[in-house]
Amino acid sequence: MGEKFTPSLHWSQLLWNSRGLVRNPIPYHHKWFETYGDTLRFRFINGTEVYLTRDPEFALHILKKNHKNYYKSDVTSENLGHYIGKGLLTLNGGEWKKDRRLLQPGFYKERIQKVFNEAIPKAVTSGLDDIPLGQQVDVKPYMNRLAFEVVTKALFDIEVAPERLEEIRHIIDAVQEHFVKEVREPQWNFWRYLIGQKRLALAQVSRMRAIMQELIQERQQSKLVHDDLLDLMLQSTYEDGSYMEADRVIDELIILIVAGHETTANALCYMFYELARNPNFMYAVRAELTEIGAASPYHQLGQMTYGKALVQETLRYYPPAWIIDRKALEADTVAGETLAPNSFVAISIYELHRNPTYWEQPERFDPERFLKPPPPVYIPFGAGPRMCIGNHFALFEMLEVLRQLAVNYQLKVPNKEPEQLGKITLQARTMLLELNKRNE
Repeated sequence: MGEKFTPSLHWSQLLWNSRGLVRNPIPYHHKWFETYGDTLRFRFINGTEVYLTRDPEFALHILKKNHKNYYKSDVTSENLGHYIGKGLLTLNGGEWKKDRRLLQPGFYKERIQKVFNEAIPKAVTSGLDDIPLGQQVDVKPYMNRLAFEVVTKALFDIEVAPERLEEIRHIIDAVQEHFVKEVREPQWNFWRYLIGQKRLALAQVSRMRAIMQELIQERQQSKLVHDDLLDLMLQSTYEDGSYMEADRVIDELIILIVAGHETTANALCYMFYELARNPNFMYAVRAELTEIGAASPYHQLGQMTYGKALVQETLRYYPPAWIIDRKALEADTVAGETLAPNSFVAISIYELHRNPTYWEQPERFDPERFLKPPPPVYIPFGAGPRMCIGNHFALFEMLEVLRQLAVNYQLKVPNKEPEQLGKITLQARTMLLELNKRNE
């Protein structure tokens, strides 16, 4: 493994390919991995040691075995945190642990069961009903809206007016586009500052925070008990007896809504695509539901063995959180090689999920591979203590969409593969499909 750590890329290669890297870095990463090995090493202009890896031993050492030595990198905690705030996604150390402990009860099984029997089926039905039938449409905005409705109603029990929703969606897209360019084309950051692009992005963030503040004020003025995550943040206390500060409540609200719907919406788009390309998958899900028979939505979902395998395969083949970054706090040794303090590590989940050592025919979309336990490199929600807090919620949400889709609809897909975009999340530029009611 030692030879993998020899310097392989020069920072000039990143600058030379920066335009393509902004659009989609995944093909570049794959080419470099195939050329130089499973762990790439290079230096940023400022001298920071950088490791980009698809090596399972390296990845699991960072995320699990010696996780205490690795924080979210400055790219996430500082740069991204500058736009979306300080919350579970961007915090480190004791501050992260405090918020995680406070919010964890909101994702306990009992609460998930309640919302999956009540709020979520209604939100999913409404979201699917919105998609025009019998014509080719881009389902991406509809999946964004559906996932947003599920998160806001199920986790936060709040109603968001359509115009507010569209404004938030526009802000998220615009800020994400700006942030990706900042990180992948740093040579142009001063110019962006001069022409006011950064100022515009921050103004959009301020507007989003104002919307969230309005939602919080509406909750506080209502005097009603909602028993949801927002109540949890407003009323629960940390172990020292203190309440979550007002700005932190807004930070966590933004992060949980943005991260909680963006990743799921992207995965749903790809699940639709594979169901449309492979009608047999839909037939298998229908057969399974028939065998399960009448049950509450939550218990139906819990018994969907094949349906769960299809969702898991979607998350393997199209992992929304396609890359994870960390920063070494102290020097560390991985397979006999030393990482210096402050080294930047980026782990490609996308490549780990297509590693032929662990996956038979990894480039084939095959739900049946998940009818047995997956290998340890399957980490769509991360691994270790920082595994996504909403992993079970997201799985069941996708299963509920799949359940309703199989019962009520059929899909057609054009002979055109969607263009992938590896931004903060893995997403399709557009997802053109045709949705019809069954037997029509």
